[in-house]
Order: sequence, then C-alpha cells, then structure tokens
Amino acid sequence: MKVKVVVGLLVGSSLLAACAALPVPYGSEVKAASNVVNEDAVKPRDGAGAIIVTRDWQFRDMNCIYDIVIDDSRVAELRPGEQVTVYPDPGERMLGISIRPTQKSCEAVVAQVPLNVVASATTKVRVRADGYHQLRVEATTF
Repeated sequence: MKVKVVVGLLVGSSLLAACAALPVPYGSEVKAASNVVNEDAVKPRDGAGAIIVTRDWQFRDMNCIYDIVIDDSRVAELRPGEQVTVYPDPGERMLGISIRPTQKSCEAVVAQVPLNVVASATTKVRVRADGYHQLRVEATTF
C-alpha cells in the first residue's frame, strides 16, 4: 500500500512539474527568436529604447507560437525559451502578445500591455501562459 502511495505521489508531482513554467535562468544562454517578421524593429538605433521579450519554457504549450506585436506591427514569433529585443522610439507603446494555436492543445489568447519607452532604457518582459489558458506578462524597466 505504501509503495502505491509513493509511486502515485512521484507520478503526480512529475505531471505537475511538466505543466509549470520554467523561467530562463539568469545568466544562461537564451535563444534568439527563430522567426523575426520585422527586421527593422529589431535593429538598435540611437535614441531608441529597448524592450526584451522572453518566453518561458513550458511543456504544456510547446507547440504554440507566441506572436509579439508592437503598436500593431508584428515583430517576431517566439517558441519556448526564445527572446527578441525590439528597439521602439520613446513614448507610450502597446506591447501585444498572442498565442497562435498550431495544434488543438493550444488556446488562442491575447494580452496587451502599455509600456512607457524611455530613450536608452531597457524594459525586460517575461511572458508565460498559466494553467487557465491566460497570458501572464511581467515587465521591469531599468
């Protein structure tokens, strides 16, 4: 009986861990976006701010594509563990992130986050989906 309980706990915790979001560890190598749609948006420019968008690695939505949009302009597609750096002009900008289903396991979800872009400042954005098929977006400017 005790063996069944222990095995059940191990299997249950393994399944739970597979669904959890794993942030890309600080200092580790992050993959660049595999598909950049707008090359001009990702080129550094004098006087521009920087927005670094990083997608967490999650087993649950591995086959989903996260579309990154700045001010209604699609910039890149992110897969698990990828990031893109966008260089917009200073001012109020709207960051849009949407999950585009490629298989039935993905739910279409959209999130929009207003950002105040400051020249020569960097905003880091971490994005992930939660267990309720909602996007979680955390932004930090420094």
